[in-house]
Amino acid sequence: MPEADAQTWRGELQGGGEIVVEPGSHRALRQQNGRTRQLWDGVHRLEDGSTVTVRDGVAVPTQDMYRAWRRDAAPEPVHAQDWCKQLMRKTCGFDDACDNAGACLQARSLFAEAQRERRERRITQGPGADIDLAPTATAERCRAALSEPEFPACESLAQGGDSRCRELVLRVCGADNSCADTQACDAARQLLHLETEERLALDDPGSLSGTGRKCMEAMHNDFFTPCSP
Repeated sequence: MPEADAQTWRGELQGGGEIVVEPGSHRALRQQNGRTRQLWDGVHRLEDGSTVTVRDGVAVPTQDMYRAWRRDAAPEPVHAQDWCKQLMRKTCGFDDACDNAGACLQARSLFAEAQRERRERRITQGPGADIDLAPTATAERCRAALSEPEFPACESLAQGGDSRCRELVLRVCGADNSCADTQACDAARQLLHLETEERLALDDPGSLSGTGRKCMEAMHNDFFTPCSP
């Protein structure tokens, strides 16, 4: 498969045809019967039931899109032990609001075990080995735990903390979620989810992520109009 194809996200539209979102520009196109056209602005539903929001001809990136784009990929841990650091941030909260929760305590234990394994590997393999790039057994356990229900996210993550996208969600969905069924609210919630994932992988969760910057820009975009129930 050509490199360009590997970096292009594709999805089957419910109404027929295929949506193609280009890496880099994020331009959304529709391909059907051998023809390619610009996809109109709005929310488009896919065969799997998910949706893609397009505004000004550009798709609002989803988690699947980030996985498909190698150059625009969501942040990945530089070191294997960061999977355990992400698990701690998820279960304990960016501000340690859930420090005494069972899931948080388990995550801290796994993080300590991953560090011990890395120290032992450094001793046995020597300082020249690329041990930081090779995952340990505990690091892989943390990676799996990130998607397990036994390790729920701390409530402080849902509240937003330093989230730039939380403000956007409140703006378009309403403080009481009275506009929860709107296209703008759906798109804002997708951005909030992506921002949280990015913050989990950053050294400083309070720093501005790529999606957080997009949410700040979206505050001045006519698509994300304030909720008016």
